[in-house]
Amino acid sequence: METIITLFLMFFKIGFTAFGGGYGMMSMIMQEGQRLVGLTEAEFADMAALDLICSGPVAINAATYVGYIKAGFWGALAASIGCVLPPVIIGIVVLIFLDRFYESTLISGLFAGITPACAGLLFFTTLTLSKSVYFDAETFSEILSKPLPTTVIGMLLLTAATIVADLKFKMNPVFLTLAGAVLGILFLS
Repeated sequence: METIITLFLMFFKIGFTAFGGGYGMMSMIMQEGQRLVGLTEAEFADMAALDLICSGPVAINAATYVGYIKAGFWGALAASIGCVLPPVIIGIVVLIFLDRFYESTLISGLFAGITPACAGLLFFTTLTLSKSVYFDAETFSEILSKPLPTTVIGMLLLTAATIVADLKFKMNPVFLTLAGAVLGILFLS
C-alpha cells in the first residue's frame, strides 16, 4: 500500500511541476522514479520504447507502466490518476481566468523561461538514456573504457538514419519506429 501511495504522490507532483508535455516530464520521471520507487535505467529505457509504440499521451503511458511494474494493477491505477489529476486542476483554473492569462506579461515570461529549461532537461534525459541503451554503462567514463561492439555501431547508425529521415524527408514517426523495429529484428537481435 505504501508503494501505491508513493506512486500516486510522485506522479501528482510531477504533473504539477513538470512543463513541456509528456516528454518534458521524462527527466523527472527518471529521477523521481529512481529515488522513490527504485526505477532502473533499463526499466526507464523499456518505458521510453513502449511510449513510442503505444498510442496515447506519453505521460499517462509512462505513469501506467511505472505503476504496473512497481505495484501491479493498483499501482498503475494510482500512478495514472496521480498523473491526470494536476492537468485537470490546472485546466479548470486556466479556464476560469483565461482572459487574464492572455494579457499577463508574467505568464508570457514564465513560458519563455520554461521552454529552454524543458529543452535542457530533454537533452540531459537523452544523454542519460543513451548511455544505458547504447552502451549498457552506468557512467559516461565507462563508455570510453570499452571497445564498441558491432551491435552498438548498428544501433548508432540506425539512430543517425532515423534523424536524417525525420529531418530531411519529414517521414512519419510511426513509420520510422516500425522501420527501426524491423531493422532491429533483422540485424540487431
